[in-house]
Amino acid sequence: MVVLVVLRTKHMMTPTNCYLVSLAIADLIVLLAAGLPNISEVVASWVYGYVGCLVITYLQYLGINISACSITAFTVERYIAICHSIKAQFICTVSRAKKIIGFVWLFTSMYCVMWFFLVDITEVKFADGIQVNCGYRVSRNLYTPIYFFDFTIFYVIPLVLATVLYGLIARILFMNPLPSNPQDLSRMSSKHYGKPYNSIKLSCKGNKNTVSSRKQVSRILYLCAFTHKRFPSPFMVCTV
Repeated sequence: MVVLVVLRTKHMMTPTNCYLVSLAIADLIVLLAAGLPNISEVVASWVYGYVGCLVITYLQYLGINISACSITAFTVERYIAICHSIKAQFICTVSRAKKIIGFVWLFTSMYCVMWFFLVDITEVKFADGIQVNCGYRVSRNLYTPIYFFDFTIFYVIPLVLATVLYGLIARILFMNPLPSNPQDLSRMSSKHYGKPYNSIKLSCKGNKNTVSSRKQVSRILYLCAFTHKRFPSPFMVCTV
């Protein structure tokens, strides 16, 4: 639904939504590639053959890694939009977002090609038939460096980057706190001396809106950090 709405509605084509479309497509790939092997679990044998083993394994890692990269790009775009709003007008454009997404898909697609050479099907003979499995081509211990490298590139680095950027966003939002005691408020009011009543009223409304916005952002950032702590997953998206 996200993909259809964004692609079919012109005013929905924004940089943020472009990254969300990329994330949605990647998640659909993971859903498909992770769901198909369940059929093999039911029949207790791999039913997709050698090519299916390669393609499904490839799509699983492709979808997960692209999800992590899309969230990272989305986080950077949010940081620029909030903390460098003037630069964002020139940097955060739809055309640039499409180029970044294209690069992410190309890089990740090439990176995951190695899985075509790391998995294979095996056959185990029993008295009542043959069981086919899709699994590792060589000893499992040899895959440890690959998994650690994959974990670092597509999980640890994006998580650290997101933590730093959301911290900077929170710092920018609360760098100039609003006065909380009546004396400070009266000083602020004295600055408006000689100004029309409407402008003072508008300023007060603006302050209330700012307080409300900051409270909302604090809840989002807190929820984001808390959820990531409880359920660390590359699919977590935190928006401000």
